[in-house]
Amino acid sequence: MIRIPQFRPAAFRLAGIALQSLVLMAVAVPVERGHAALEADILTSKGVVTVVLDHAKAPRAVANFMTLAAGSRRWVDPRNGAVNDGPFYAGSAFHRVENTAGSKLAECGSKDGSGIDDAGYRFPDESDPSLLHEPYVMAYASDGPNGSGSRFYFTGNVAIPARDGRNVVFGRIPSPAARQVVDAILAAGNGGTTVLSVAVRRTDPAAVAFDELSVPLPVVHPVAGGLSVTPGVAARLNAPRGAMTTLQAHSSTDLAAWTPHFRSFIGLDQPVPVQPETIDTAVSPRRFYHFSRIDFPGGAGPSGFAGRKLTITTPGTGPIEYDFDATGLAGTYLNVPIPGFPLFFTGPFTVRPEMPAKYDAYGFRVLVEAVGLGGAPLNWIRGGYEAITPGSVTGRQVTAFYDAAMNPVFEDSGNLELTRP
Repeated sequence: MIRIPQFRPAAFRLAGIALQSLVLMAVAVPVERGHAALEADILTSKGVVTVVLDHAKAPRAVANFMTLAAGSRRWVDPRNGAVNDGPFYAGSAFHRVENTAGSKLAECGSKDGSGIDDAGYRFPDESDPSLLHEPYVMAYASDGPNGSGSRFYFTGNVAIPARDGRNVVFGRIPSPAARQVVDAILAAGNGGTTVLSVAVRRTDPAAVAFDELSVPLPVVHPVAGGLSVTPGVAARLNAPRGAMTTLQAHSSTDLAAWTPHFRSFIGLDQPVPVQPETIDTAVSPRRFYHFSRIDFPGGAGPSGFAGRKLTITTPGTGPIEYDFDATGLAGTYLNVPIPGFPLFFTGPFTVRPEMPAKYDAYGFRVLVEAVGLGGAPLNWIRGGYEAITPGSVTGRQVTAFYDAAMNPVFEDSGNLELTRP
């Protein structure tokens, strides 16, 4: 398994030609803080962290946290694929802690401790420009645009502006006593602190009126359907579903060890699969399944890129066009780093399996190898959709560029456009 390093934007040279970098200067403007209306008391083994939740500016993020914490939203246990409805965060450790001079954060919400799992779904970002990574805030961990799920983190006594615009901040920690608890969590290191419970308090009419259950978020369902098995031929599940849904399963041969086994997303422009749906070839003499279905309201994503053109544009690379063939696993690319300048890169590309491609209603993750792309042929593209038109889907992306040996070269971000067939 390839571990994805954390990048910081950097100036670089492509094929020996220096490309101009753009530096944006931002002026910090003080933001007046109002009275706390909605507070979460997060009881940990180091004490209570009281967080003021900003439901007005980040309602989706706040509603997701509140409902997972209370057990009023069903979720998929990444350890075995079972659908649960109990309090999600109780018993979860702060699995990853950074405690350096320049970065202080403590992350929680990974049920299997890997730091890459979620509650079975991801949801779209909310990016209010006033919600910044100041000292002592609460935000969602994410691996790219529209990548928030269940994992959150606290920041410590330093600002982390590099995360602004990439991770969704949805709460702040103004209490000195609560900040001391955050400091203790940071000092305890990886796995040194556990969340025991979460309680929410509403202190004014606006907080009372906030209905977290009505905020549109992905909905997890247990799957009720018939499973038919023809040994050595196919295991088929009869569970009708519609567009913008994911059917997924974990499986086990001994009811002890469970692994991800099946995933099928019905996306934009894709016909609904004929029922029953084939899950596997039933070659194992004994297999058990945990199935779940996730519905994605307002989704705009395709189930794959077959026959589509993906264009990403970043300040460092200029536009790169990836024309996918009918398989969705290969094609040709074109990169013109400086419009009007004769330099360009073009050639074949393939989708690499080291980091499996993933497509869902709100975004995608795909690793492509673009042969001859100026010393950075491996492109790990993480995109999030924001708008849909009759001819395309547009949004944002973050792309990490690697050399042929999978060493990081640089990371850049910008817009994306995905054409529809």
